[in-house]
This record gives sequence, C-alpha cells and structure tokens, in this order.
Amino acid sequence: MQIGTNLKKSKTDSVLSRQSARTPADLVMLAATPVLAGALVLAFSAWKLGGLANIDPILYGVVGLPVVVGLILLARTRKNLFHIACVAEAVTIANEPEVTEAELLVTDPGSGPANAWNSLVHSRICATQLPIVTDAQGAAMDAGAAVVALESHPDAICIVDAAGRVVLHNTSSVSVLADGEETLIGKDLRQYLEGDSLASFEDVLSGRVQRRVGVDIVRENGMKTYEEILRMSVAPIKDNPDVCASVIVHDVTRQRLAERSRHDFLAQATHELRTPLTNIRLYVDEAIEAGEEDHKCRAEALNVISSESLRLERIVSELLDISELEAGARSMDRGDVRIEQLLEDLEKDFASLAANRGVSLTFDLPPKIPVLHGDRDKIAATLHNLVGNAIKYTPSGGSVVVRAEDEESILRIAIEDTGIGIAPEEQEKVYEKFFRSDDSRVSDIEGTGLGLAFARQVAQMHGGELHLDSELNKGSTFTLSMPKPRLAA
Repeated sequence: MQIGTNLKKSKTDSVLSRQSARTPADLVMLAATPVLAGALVLAFSAWKLGGLANIDPILYGVVGLPVVVGLILLARTRKNLFHIACVAEAVTIANEPEVTEAELLVTDPGSGPANAWNSLVHSRICATQLPIVTDAQGAAMDAGAAVVALESHPDAICIVDAAGRVVLHNTSSVSVLADGEETLIGKDLRQYLEGDSLASFEDVLSGRVQRRVGVDIVRENGMKTYEEILRMSVAPIKDNPDVCASVIVHDVTRQRLAERSRHDFLAQATHELRTPLTNIRLYVDEAIEAGEEDHKCRAEALNVISSESLRLERIVSELLDISELEAGARSMDRGDVRIEQLLEDLEKDFASLAANRGVSLTFDLPPKIPVLHGDRDKIAATLHNLVGNAIKYTPSGGSVVVRAEDEESILRIAIEDTGIGIAPEEQEKVYEKFFRSDDSRVSDIEGTGLGLAFARQVAQMHGGELHLDSELNKGSTFTLSMPKPRLAA
C-alpha cells in the first residue's frame, strides 16, 4: 500500500484500490509504448524488404536503442513515478468530505515528491488545529499589546474619554504631566494643562476641531536651570465610543537648543567674517584711488589688505576645524607625538612676540617628556592657541610660564600667565564658540573666540581634558591633560 492504511469504504470507493489498480497499468503502458513502436517499425521493414533477413543491422540498433534507454529510465524513476501518481490521486480527493489524513498520506515516501506531499498534508492539519480565539480573548490580547507598546514609547501618551478622563497612559506621561503621582487613570487631564495647551485639548474634546492640533509648552525644569520645551499634540479618535482623543507630549528641548545654537553660530560667523571683508574692500578702494602717485598710501593699504586676508583665512580655518570636529567628519591622523619637540618649536615661535609685548616667556620642562600617541597637528594647534592666548591677554611686564608634569599615566601641560584673568561666571563660557568676555580690556584685543572651543574638542578626542583655574586681575592657568600610551605587557 502506498497511500494510507486507515481507509474507509465510501463513495471514493477506496482511494488506494482505485489508484493501485491504475498506476501499474500506466507504468506498463509507459514501458510498452517504445517496445511496441520498435516492433511495428521492424515488422513494416520486413514486409517491405521481403523478410527479417533483409533488414539492415543498423536499423536494429536505431530501433533498439530508445527501447533500452526507455526501460533503463523507467527502472530508475519507477518509484518516483509511482509516488507522483499517488499524489495526483490524493489531490483529487483532498476536498471530499470525511477524508482522513491517513488517506492523503503516501506511505514509504523516501526523499522524493511523496515526502514533500506528506509535509504539506501535515502543515494543513496543524493549521486546522490552531486554537480558536474568541472576541473577548482577542480584545484582551489587543489591550495587552497596546499597553506594552505604550510603555515602550519614550513620549508621554494618554488616551482620554469624552469627559476628558484618562483611560490609558504610559509611565512617561506621569513624569511629564504629573510628577509625583502614581497614576492618571480616571483623572481629568484638564487639571494638568493650562493656557494654549488646555485650549487645544478642549477644541478637540468638544469636536470643534476634527484634526490633529499641536502646541508648544515652555516651562522651567525642576532644577530651574533652563527652560524645557514640550511639543503637545492632540488628535481625535473616531468610530470608538469608549475613547475620544489621544494626547502625545514630546520633549523637543534639545532640538530647539541645537537650532538656537546653529542660528547663533551663523550669526557670529557672519559678524566675524564681515569685519575683515569690509576692511579689505575699503583699503582696496583706497589703493585704487591712491594710484601710482602715492606709493606710501598704497603700500599701507596693501599691508592692511594682507593682514585682513590672513585674519580672514584664520577665521575660516578655525570655523572649518570646529565644525568638522563637532560633526565627527574629520578623523585623527594618529601617530607618535614628540611633545618635547612641539614645546621647543613653540618657544621659538612665540619668543619674539612675547618680547615685543614686554611679556616674560619661560618654559619650565622636565629633562625627559614622554612621547604621546595622537594627532600631532591638532595637539600642536591646541598648544599654539593656549600659549598665544596667554601672551595676548597678559599686559606688559607680566609673565607666561609653560610647565610639563609627567605623572604615572597622564602628561599635564600647564600654561600659566599673570594676565587679566577670567571672572568666575565666564570661566565655563570661554569654551563656547565666538564667546568674548564683557571685560572692557578684551574688546581691544583681536580674537575670534574659537581657539578654546577647538582646544577642548581636541583634548576630548584624545581622551584627555582641558581645565581652567583663573582669578580676575591675577591670571589664568590652562592645563591640558593627555593620557600616555599604555606599554605592552
């Protein structure tokens, strides 16, 4: 038996008996067809030629070859052909009533088509045996899934009924709308809203507005350190008698602060670029008016143009450096950095500037300074900014001292000056882009307010930090701390 063993007598008249009687006959016909065709060819040839002895031997080969090949293929594929015939019979009765699984299965399937058919039959049976979910169970499952979805959302979400009472909410809504309370279920959401947010909520709840509305909520946070900006949207829920609207509150404080910083950055950058561009344009006009006759006036104009061009180039370069560092678009070119050589170069570069300004510049360095691992150009630019600022903001007669301290795992480079100092309320602001002190003594000193922002970014990129100690009218000390490379074990 090839299809099932538990067969029923029904109008199918025993599927197995019908199939097993027909399948062998079909296989015999498949094998007999080429044999019969060959015999007919040979008989016709004998009749035409006057006997079998007159037939060309090649004809026997031509006729016999397909017969032999057919018999070989039949022997090799007999089992698969038999199974295919069984599957075809099972398909014809699959939708008949009272047909059992046993009647549809092919016994001894092996690894051929009968095995694939049996897998399909089993899958069909398993699908029909899935548990039936009632409407109540489905509703409970949907409610549970809704609660899980709400709890996983970072925004505050509340679902309210027609009276404005909360019927469902997540944990975030408690902390955002009603800090200190355990639950909002059953409470009127109006008591937590005011102003435009309350008006928008009332518009949707009353049906005056049939679309989603949004409003910004500005409030001070619990620490009173900055304003929080919350975006509340209220949307009506239609075709549901139990709920009326959904309320979602999203914290957009960081987004707004980022936008504000970007606008401030553009405004400051525009202001800083405008000054040298204006001076260049004015002195170009003056040089043109002076012509060939007034060589002195023309030379002075060209000197100013050259100076302002260098200033403009420096501003653009610093802007690009800051932007690329903050965006992470500029990768570090890591390698060994000989700090001792960098400090020697700094001493040579700033010796004449310090002497011209009447400032004493001293490098107090240990006999040996370890080699760091990092971006040499960025570290050099950072030290250049720190030493340059120290000299620039130190009055004549003051001093600047550069010290290096080699600790166990950190190299500290301190730049100490006796300059004008920085007020306590401005010490953290000096790292902001384009910040300039309100001190009247600073207004006359040229600067873009980008050097310290760049220096801190470089320190952080190398896993270090930039620390400031300052006292107004007594001086400042900037300390760059950089981790030393770990030695191989």
